[in-house]
Amino acid sequence: MKAVQYLMGHAHMDVTMDVYNHITEQSRIETELAKLNSVVV
Repeated sequence: MKAVQYLMGHAHMDVTMDVYNHITEQSRIETELAKLNSVVV
């Protein structure tokens, strides 16, 4: 979640957790990060 916090530019982890608390499984986290990566690149 710390990586997601950094990528999304959230100053506080609680904001990231509130937004992304539905992503609990490792595979789902990897899927979401891949989506973000494809947008950023």
